[in-house]
Order: sequence, then C-alpha cells, then structure tokens
Amino acid sequence: MHIRKHHAAYILFAAAAALSFPRSAAEPLCAAAPNPAAPASPEAASAAFPSPVSDGYAPQEAAVGLIVLFSAAASPEECSALLASLPRAEIQWHENSAALIRVPFRSASGTLGLLCASSCVSAADYDGEIEMASISEDAYSNAQWGLNNTGSYSFISDMNTSTILSVPDIDMNIPEAWASYPALVTSPREVVVAVIDTGVDVNHPDLAGNIWINQGEIPGDGIDNDNNGFVDDIYGWDFYNGDNTVCHYDADGIHTLLADSDDHGSHVAGIIGAVKDNGVGIAGVASCADIKIMVLKIHGGKNGSGTISNAVRAIRYATAMNADICNISWGTSKENRALEQAIRESDMLFVAAAGNSGGNNDKAPVYPANYPLDNVLSVTFIDASGRMSAKSNYGSSTVDIAAPGVHIFSTCVGGYVSLSGSSMAAPHAAGVAALLYSCGRYQYPANIKDLLLSTAKPIAALEGKVRCAGIPDAAAALGTISALRYDYYAPTLTFTPGFDRENLLLTVNAADKGGSGVRTIRYAPGVRELSSFRRGTAETAVIPGSPIVLTKAGKYTFYVSDYAGNERIVVYQLADDLLAPSASLSYQVAFTRKSMTVQVEAFDTQSGLRLVQYAEGAHDASYFRSGEAGKAVAMKDGKGSFTVTREGNYTVYLSDYRGNKAVQTIEVRVIPSVSMTLNASKKTLTVGKTFELLPVLSPDSSTDKLKFTSSSPAVCRVSAAGVVTALAPGKAVITVKTASGIEKKCTITVKTR
Repeated sequence: MHIRKHHAAYILFAAAAALSFPRSAAEPLCAAAPNPAAPASPEAASAAFPSPVSDGYAPQEAAVGLIVLFSAAASPEECSALLASLPRAEIQWHENSAALIRVPFRSASGTLGLLCASSCVSAADYDGEIEMASISEDAYSNAQWGLNNTGSYSFISDMNTSTILSVPDIDMNIPEAWASYPALVTSPREVVVAVIDTGVDVNHPDLAGNIWINQGEIPGDGIDNDNNGFVDDIYGWDFYNGDNTVCHYDADGIHTLLADSDDHGSHVAGIIGAVKDNGVGIAGVASCADIKIMVLKIHGGKNGSGTISNAVRAIRYATAMNADICNISWGTSKENRALEQAIRESDMLFVAAAGNSGGNNDKAPVYPANYPLDNVLSVTFIDASGRMSAKSNYGSSTVDIAAPGVHIFSTCVGGYVSLSGSSMAAPHAAGVAALLYSCGRYQYPANIKDLLLSTAKPIAALEGKVRCAGIPDAAAALGTISALRYDYYAPTLTFTPGFDRENLLLTVNAADKGGSGVRTIRYAPGVRELSSFRRGTAETAVIPGSPIVLTKAGKYTFYVSDYAGNERIVVYQLADDLLAPSASLSYQVAFTRKSMTVQVEAFDTQSGLRLVQYAEGAHDASYFRSGEAGKAVAMKDGKGSFTVTREGNYTVYLSDYRGNKAVQTIEVRVIPSVSMTLNASKKTLTVGKTFELLPVLSPDSSTDKLKFTSSSPAVCRVSAAGVVTALAPGKAVITVKTASGIEKKCTITVKTR
C-alpha cells in the first residue's frame, strides 16, 4: 500500500478564507426582465455595474469571463444574435441555453450591464474561481474512524504507525449499516454520484471497480456516439483541460502529475465509494451498495484552481447523464445566479462543503452550500472526539449537519493519504445519501435530505452551531427506509393558447401529483424525442404561467420533469387564427341629404383587428393589397364610421393580426319619404310622465332623417328620438319634420294630476 505525503498544492486551501471573485458584494445581480434604465453601451453601463478592479481581480490588460444563462422566452437565434452584438466579446462556449464569453477587462462591467438589460437573459454574472475545501495535513494516514470509532485510531506514515485516542462512537455507524443492508434493501439499484472536483484516479485498485462508465460511448473511436456533445466521455469529462482525460499521471504512469494534481478528487471518491473487501486499502461509505463515481474535473493546475462556469457545465452534464447525487467539495464566498440556477434546475441532491475558514456562514455565506434550496445539503466537519476544529465553518440556520472531516484516510492517485476539511465531510454525507438512494428508484432530494437530518446521531458540541446538531447515522437512516417517499408519476401539462396581435401565445402550466415537485419545463418546435431534451438541460426553458411568444402555428414538443427523475414529452398542436374578421354595416343619411355616414361594427375573436379600410365601389380583398387603395376607418372598441357624399356601393376591408382578410359591401342610397303618419295627434300627460311619438314613413325604405321640436320647451321637451317629457302644466305642439319637407304635429296638454 503506497502511502505518501500530500503535496504542497493544498496548502493554500488551509490558509485562504475565501477565493477572490470578480464582483463586489454590493454589485446588483442580473434581473430576469429588461431594465428600462439600463445603459445603452459598455461605457455607459459601467456606472451601474462596477468594475471588478476594486476586488483586485485582474490587471487592466486582463480579459474577464462572463457566464450567461438565457431566459425561457429567448429563441436560439436571439441568443446567438445577442452574443454576436456584444463589442469585443469572444465566445468561449455556447451550449444550449448557456454560454461563457470573455471580454476586455475595461469593458467587462459595461458588457454585463448590456446582458442584464436584455430580455434574452435570465442570469448573467462574472465567472470566477472556486476553491476546494480541503486542508493540507502531514503525511500520516489513519484508520477510518468516521466509519467506526472504537476510541482510538491509527496514523500510518512512511516510517511508523501511531495511535491517537478519540471518543468512542463518534462515527456514522457504518458497520451496522453494512450488516443490515442486505436484509433491508432487497432490490438495490445502481446509484451514480457525480464528483465535481479535480480528476479521479480511475485505475486505482480501490476505485476502478466503482467508476461510472458511459455505456453510450465506444472508447477511443473519436466519435460522440451518444450525441451529448462530448467525444469519448467514457468516465465523465475534464472541463478544466477540455478533454476526456479525467486523471493526469506523472511520467511513471502511477502517481499524480504535480502540475495538475488529481489527488483531491480521488480522495473524495474513495470516501464515497472505494471498493469494499477487495483486500487492499479502504472501503467507501457506500461500498456495500452498487455505487458508481462519475468523474467531472473542474479543478487543475498547480494550485487546483477552478471556475464557476466550468462548475455550471459539469452540473448540467451530470444532470443530463442521470446522476443521482453531486458531491461539491469546493466553494466561493461570492453568490452567483448562474450557479444557483443550474443547481435548482437539477434533480440531483447536492452535498456541499460548508467551508474551512472557521466562519459563520449565517453572516459570511459560502456558495453553493448557502443556497436555500431543497436539493442542497450543507456539511461542516468534526474530529474524532466530536469537536469542530478552529477551521470548521458553522451556521445555525445555513449549515445543515456535520460529518467526519479530520485525519480522513482515503485514496489519492496511485496510493493513499490523510486529509482534513469540509471537503472530506461532504463525501461522508454523500455516501450515506447514496445508501438511501440505492433502496429504489423515483426518490427525490428533499426527502433524502430530510431523512438524513431526522435520523442524525446527536453530537452535543454541535448544539447551536448547525441546524441539525449531529452527524449522519447510516444505520439509523437505513432503519427508517419506510419513510422514504417515491414519486412514480411524471408531471402533467396544461396548455392555454392565445394571441397578442401578430404573435401566437401559449401559456403552459404543470402539476406534479407525485409530490417531488416540478423541476423544469422545456420545449422545441416540431415533433421531438424524449432524448432531445437531455433530461431538461437542452432546448428552450418555459416559465410556468408565463406566456410563450411564438410566431408560427404547428406542432411543438413540450418536456416536463420532476425531482424524482420522472419525465415526459407532450406534442401540442398550436392552432393558428384561421377565421377572417366579420362586420355589421349600416348607414344613415344626414338631414340635409348631402352626406351619408356608414357605421361599421367589426368582430375578430382571436388575434384581433389590425386594419379596417373602405373604398368606393364593389371590390375583392386583393384590391386593398397595396395599402393605398383604401381609406382607414377609425375604430374604437370594435366600432367606427366613415362619411361619404355620393350614393352607390362601398366596400369595407378588414384584416386581423394573423393575416386573415375579409370584405363586405354596402349600397348607400338616398330614398326620400312621400308621406308620414303619427301614432297620435293629441295627448294629455301629467307632470313627470313621458310619451313616445312614433312616426311612420312611406316608403318603409326611406332614409329620411326626422327632426322633433317643441313649441313650448318649458311645458314639455322632446328628444331627438321623439320621446316627450311633461314638465309643467300647459300646452305645447310637437312638430315632426322629414328631410324631404313633410311635417306632422301633435298637441300635448300637461296637467298636474
């Protein structure tokens, strides 16, 4: 068994309290909606989005990375056009609805302002580094006290072995869990844990048997066989170097490459899933289960540096490739919307290290551990006596639980090493979560997290320091598997179509009766397969209840998934507005008979009226094609009118916002009356009463307008429609006159009673 000192690359993580990050704490984050006050250029935007120079991030000559997550409403063409429009921006990668660009340092804050002002963007922020949460130790190894603490544990060095006293039973009851596992878990299933870290020694004898293998790839053929965008990603992917080499060995092909060490990730992987009972080394927490480690390298170089943008890419990869748990033994003191969104939209349980600065996370957050999400479990660390170290971060409302994290003996590239820190605590908790996940499919993160917390082994020294004053108890957690919740039902979708002028609208809502919650909704035009959506990481995102704006009718495929891994697609036929507008036409002749007014009442129940025009003569719709042949009719609430001076045919043209057209013709004629009769020539009324005069014209088709006048308005008044109202005692004569000159009179006598 090769045991060696851990190289100096990890010393910086013991000393660094927080990683520098290119955004000041007071700087506003990107809003989902466009900001009307946003500056219009990088230079103008810099006032709203301060330069990162105040954080000592980079010299003026440096380039700055900006990570962008696009909004649900933005089309791929709009996203590409936005990136292309950014001055001096170099696109590093553009994958589905996310991208990383690099811009000159001087214009970085202005470019961020432009991104945040765009309706195409849901989140944009500076890229930055993230630090691994381990602490370097001397080259002593020890027995795995976190699994079984008998009151002492051993250190093994290159030269000797020493024994350290501890407090018995400060452990996670792993032997008891292993013993009960076969009887409790009668139909175990494979659990995939994504280790987003440095690389992992996939050839290590304690790890090789439990490394995830992408069954969709043919090794070494140079082809992206599973069409996921990564060529020969057999064990995962190296996002740091941009290739599939997930472990970097020294010249001997056994030890880690000091210039790009993969010891940290190998150590984390061993804690979770080192092979049990193989005659060498150690056993992982979840080694009694069918555990597989997916290797996603985002840290590299001499200092083990990593970036948020690569972390986001790795999270999206793990989600797409159906990992169950994501171990995050790194963090940053700076909040990042893109990172949070990637985690929120994943169905994995994220087990995150709380940090090693000895700080209060309630006051000085560490991300992603501090994100208040149901699928994030924040873990700090204790020693073998149940005490937090001076470097253990804490937080009564933000740190969920503790786990063993001091003098943890585990695998490294080509051997074994002892390390300490919350980097080591997180995989201990992740391993216990993996045991629960192995009990069956269709579980979900929130329930697993609740069970881990509710069954924790109490540790008195943690009271008031973390939300759950204890460490995971694997045996107790397995003993309560009846409390595991399973969601077997994919969410359902409902669709509400509509119109907004020339655009088609479709509002989509989802419901999840299984209880795990709706995770993501996405769509693509046409008929697609389930695989097209890459488990909710590809195609266009949908905001439930917020209308999607579309330009074309036809078939669209919608994808929906929940946090238990259920997913479905629904092909929806979006109907266009195929109904032409209609109108009701009438006309009135002026009393002078010198003009005629045509009344138009138009109807369109779908996309709405866009244009109403008229022209003299009888025409079809093509006559109005030029837009200049007709005259506009002013419409309000579907009603309008136009006045003409010549008799004859007039055509009204109507079009809606989806291009449907209709014409209606009305014949306008002046037809004089030749006689008139009234329904009364005399009438007696009491004060306050009314009476309606009803003239009858001959012929019936007469277009004559009528005028009503009262000889004594103080006695009674008459309306333009012929309604007489008695006001005071006396007599008045109501005269009715037609446009052609015919008159009739009615005498009104008004009495008090």
